[in-house]
Amino acid sequence: MQPARIAVVWALFSVCLPLLAAQQGERVKVAEGEYRVTAEGDLGVGPMETEIFHFRESWTLWRVQSGEYEVEGERNFESPRDYVRNNRFVARLTHDLQLIEVKEFRQLRFRPDSGPLTCELLLHNLRCSSAAKDPAHAVDVDVTMDRPYGLIWPLSAFSLGSLTRAASQHIGEPVRIQVVQLQEISEAVAVLPIRSDGFLKYLGQRDTPYAISNQSWRPYVYELEASPIRKLVIWRSPEGIVLSVERPNWPKGQMQLVRFAKFSDF
Repeated sequence: MQPARIAVVWALFSVCLPLLAAQQGERVKVAEGEYRVTAEGDLGVGPMETEIFHFRESWTLWRVQSGEYEVEGERNFESPRDYVRNNRFVARLTHDLQLIEVKEFRQLRFRPDSGPLTCELLLHNLRCSSAAKDPAHAVDVDVTMDRPYGLIWPLSAFSLGSLTRAASQHIGEPVRIQVVQLQEISEAVAVLPIRSDGFLKYLGQRDTPYAISNQSWRPYVYELEASPIRKLVIWRSPEGIVLSVERPNWPKGQMQLVRFAKFSDF
């Protein structure tokens, strides 16, 4: 190859290499895992008068250049029994894993041309919208929130983990919170947000390690109590990953992190 041509190729390579490195550096794969409801029943957080069976949520966590995190995942469950649902979702989280946006790539039950459903968890408002081919079928929801809050349906461990950030650092001290369920009611009310008040308590950090997939943590433990779910006990890693969610009272239910792999520090 002639020297002049070599110089041109090298110049192009020198320009493209930093761009390629920047593109590769846009997202860093941090972790991946899978949640499953493993106990007797569901967690009591699904659609009204409908149980959730065989729930599992697989996910991958990425860190982006801004320092925030992105989650790509898929939920699989039956509701009602033998009616299989597969819902892909993506979520945005802050640097300390507080949920700020979630998008579900699914059609609404009473809006067949809708989707995806996007919810923004703002400081004082929960805003959800779903576009549709027919603008008349579009859905917009805006709920005023006056306390720290979390989405409990659609169910996501990342929403519950985010909510634990609102707990007091003093063991046993209750903090007022709110939880929201998005219910699909009818053609007239495609999405109805149901807001409930409750309390969140920090129960302390456990000395006994919690181990999954060759990873071990001393978990922080929280108690969440609100009318639609009664009581949940949440075990969370120091970084903010939910390890287990248990409803200790009848009817019992438990969601556990059954698979976890870490590729980079949080």
